[in-house]
Amino acid sequence: MAGAAGGLGSVIATELDSRGCHLSLFDKNKEGLEALTCELPSAHRQVFDATQESDCESVFDSCVARWGRIDGFVNCVGDFAVIPAADMPIEVFSHILETNVTAALSMCRHAVKHMIPNRFGRIINIASVSDSVANPGYAAYAASKSALTHLTRVMAVEWAQYSITANAISPALCETSLTRSFLAEGNNLEYAISKIRMNRLLEPEDILGAVILLLSPSGSFITGQAIHVDGGRTIA
Repeated sequence: MAGAAGGLGSVIATELDSRGCHLSLFDKNKEGLEALTCELPSAHRQVFDATQESDCESVFDSCVARWGRIDGFVNCVGDFAVIPAADMPIEVFSHILETNVTAALSMCRHAVKHMIPNRFGRIINIASVSDSVANPGYAAYAASKSALTHLTRVMAVEWAQYSITANAISPALCETSLTRSFLAEGNNLEYAISKIRMNRLLEPEDILGAVILLLSPSGSFITGQAIHVDGGRTIA
């Protein structure tokens, strides 16, 4: 799992560990990763930068060295910025795309090269409801998550022949270290909740059902999908 020390990633990692999975956990946040693996002592960990190609290759090679194979990969890496399109610095736009899309491609292609020989694999990219809805200020984030979702569909088409599935999970807005300052500004929290039919933000635990399904034998015929776990955000 990449982005394992984040708000969503740490909850997913803890759940998978409780189910007996052999985990390799990767993150740029060294302190957060160390804290997580103190709670999950059987997990293998490695600090990495998902935007660096050499790091992406290294972490998956180290995973195979530790466990012998890769059966599933969950990508929780992402960054977030809210800036109106007319004011968007190109360097910020490029950074969000690099982190949320280019890094995903790099990670997935290094993961899948270890899955293809086994003719088995499960890939999950954590996207966002912003792959389907437009919010003011989300030019970079929405563009990146839309691209990630469609990239995942292309992966599904290309890798189905190897019995490898690729899916996205698109959650509603959740309070994490990435979004906390944004939600604390003005009426952003109230506005976000007003758009969700179930009248609350997503909790990290809300996506566990989708993750477990897609990694399990019951999810073996599900591929190329974006599963929206959004409390009704995308209904209308």
